Amino acid sequence: MTKAYWTRTSPTLGRILSYPYTPINHSYGPGFDFPFVVFPPLPQGAALIPATFETDVLIIGSGCTGAVAASVLARSGLQVLVAEKGYHWKPNHLPMSEKNGMVHLFANGGVTLSDTGKMGILAGSCFGGGGTVNWSASLQLQPFVRQEFAKKHNLPYFESSAFQQDMDAVCETMGVGTQGIKHNPGNQMLLDGAQKLGMRAKPVPQNTAGEAHQCGYCTLGCGSCGKKGPTESWLPDAARHGAKFIEGFQCEKVIYAKDKTQDGNKIAIGARGVWTSRDESGGVSGKVYRRPVTIYARRAVVVAAGALGGTALLLERSGIQNPHLGKHLKLHPVNTLFGVFDKDIMPWEGGILTSVVNEYENIDSTGYGCKLECVTMLPSMVLPLMHWKSGLEWKVHAAKFKRMAGWISLARDKGEGEVYADPEDKYRVRVKYDTSKPDQRNIAVGLVALAKIAFVEGAREIHVGVAGVPPFIRRESVKTYSSAIDASQTGEDAGVTASINDPEFTKWLSRLELFTVNGLPGDAGQVSAHQMGTARMGSSPMNSVVDPRGAVWNTQSLYVADTSVFPGASGVNPMITGMAIARGIARGIVEDLGLASTDQAPRAKL
Repeated sequence: MTKAYWTRTSPTLGRILSYPYTPINHSYGPGFDFPFVVFPPLPQGAALIPATFETDVLIIGSGCTGAVAASVLARSGLQVLVAEKGYHWKPNHLPMSEKNGMVHLFANGGVTLSDTGKMGILAGSCFGGGGTVNWSASLQLQPFVRQEFAKKHNLPYFESSAFQQDMDAVCETMGVGTQGIKHNPGNQMLLDGAQKLGMRAKPVPQNTAGEAHQCGYCTLGCGSCGKKGPTESWLPDAARHGAKFIEGFQCEKVIYAKDKTQDGNKIAIGARGVWTSRDESGGVSGKVYRRPVTIYARRAVVVAAGALGGTALLLERSGIQNPHLGKHLKLHPVNTLFGVFDKDIMPWEGGILTSVVNEYENIDSTGYGCKLECVTMLPSMVLPLMHWKSGLEWKVHAAKFKRMAGWISLARDKGEGEVYADPEDKYRVRVKYDTSKPDQRNIAVGLVALAKIAFVEGAREIHVGVAGVPPFIRRESVKTYSSAIDASQTGEDAGVTASINDPEFTKWLSRLELFTVNGLPGDAGQVSAHQMGTARMGSSPMNSVVDPRGAVWNTQSLYVADTSVFPGASGVNPMITGMAIARGIARGIVEDLGLASTDQAPRAKL
C-alpha cells in the first residue's frame, strides 16, 4: 500500500523518469452523449419514497457483456435500461491520473486482495466496465477450450457455428484485427526473443478498428476513443435504438412477482437499489444526494455485474440458492518478470499488449499452460510489484523504470476459488483463492521462458516477481544489445553475450527452473485482471447456476450474461468470449419473447 500510494503521489518520480502523466500528442475523441436518467431530490423532510422507472428489459451492468446484450435487445425493438454502479467519464476526463483512475475506474480503489493477501485482483468498475480500462487485446477462444466447454460441461453451443458467428460479430463491431499495430520495445522484444529461441509467438488482435493505437495509458481510460470498447461501440448503438442508462445505481436485489409459475419458479420483474447523483459541478466528489429506486422490467432482467462477486452476490441477495453460486472462480493467475536495459525505452509509450508467446499454452496436452504477454507499464501499476529490501534500494530501482520492460506469465488455471459477501458489508466482495500447484508450475515455465527472452534481448538486469529470488545482473564488462533498442550491436565479436548458455545466467536460471517442478514458493504472490466462472453455465442445476441459454435455474425472466457464466477458464483474455456469449444469450431472449431477431453486427462509430 505504501509503495502504491507513493508512486501515485510522488512529486519527484515523474520528473526523474521524464514521465508525462498524460500521453504526449494526445487528442480527445468525440465521445457519445448518452441519455442518462436523473431522479430529482426529495423535498427536505419528505418521506423516503422510492423513485420508479419502467422498461421492457433491465440490464444490470454496463461492461463489455452488458453492452452487447443492450445493443442486441434494443435492436429487436425492446425498451432497454442499462443500470451501472459506476459513472461515465467523457473523453476529456481520460486518461485519468494514476491516483484518480484507481478510485473512479476500478473496484475497491484499484486492487481487491484475496483473504490470504497472496492474490491482487484488478477489476474495472465504471461505465463501460472492464472495456474502459483493458488493454485492447482481442483474442478468440481456442478450439481445444471450446471442445472442453462443449464436451465436459455438455454445452454444444461452444462448438457450434452460432458461437463462432457471435465471436466474429463482436470482433467486426469493434474493428478487431492486427492492421496498424506498431509494437513498442517491450512487445517487440517479446516477439524477437521468442523467434530467436524457436518459440511460437504472434501479434495480438486489437479492438482499434484497424488503426494504430499508441496509447500506453489506456488502462486509465482512452480519451482518444481509439479503443472501440463498450462506450464507443455497443452502448452508442443501443442508445441509437432507444436504450436509456442510469449511472450511480447500487443494485440491492432483484424483485419478483407475487405469483409464481406453474412449476413454482419465481418470475423476475425488476430490481431495487439506491441511486447516487453527481454533484452540482457534474463530478462525484462534492455534495450528492441519494434516492431509493425501483426499476420494473416487463419482459426480462439481465444481470451483467461481473464475475468478481458483482453478479454472484447480487443473486444471493436476491434469494437465489444454488451450491455453485459464487464458486468455481477462475482468475488466470499471473506472475511478472522485468528486464532493465542499458538504454531508455520509455515503456509507457506505445500499445500495451500487442504480442503474445503461445508456445506453452497447452503444456500437458490437456488444454492448460501459460501465455507470455506484456504488462501495462505505468509506474503506479508496476513499481509496487517490485520487491522491497530498503527504501534506498527500492527508490534507486524505481529510478531505472524508464529503462525497463515488463512481461507476465499468465496461467489458464485448473484450480479455482470462490467469492462471498463480507460478513459486515453485504456489498463488499471477499475472495478465497490460492493458486494450485499445477498452475504455479505452469507459471514458472513461463517465467523461465521470459527470463531467456529478456537475456537474449540484452537485459542488463532481470527481476522476477518471486520473493527470495535475487535478480540476475550482467557483469558491467559485458556489452548488451536488444533488437528493439539497438539492432546494430550484434555478435560475440562486438563483445556481446547473448547466448542463453552463458554460465552465470544458466546458474541463476537453475533456481527458477526448480519452480517448474516444485511450484512457486508459498509466499509468492500473484496478480489477476481476469475473473470468470462464479455463476457458471451448465446442463443442470446440480452442476451450474444458469442453463445453456443463460437463464437462472428455477426462475423465469432472469438471466446472467457476463463472464460469471464461463464453465471454466478461457485461457485467453476473456473479453471476446464473454461478449460472444452475451450476444448468444441476448439472441435467445429475443427468440423466447417471440420477437424478430437481428443478427446484424453494428460497426463502431460515434
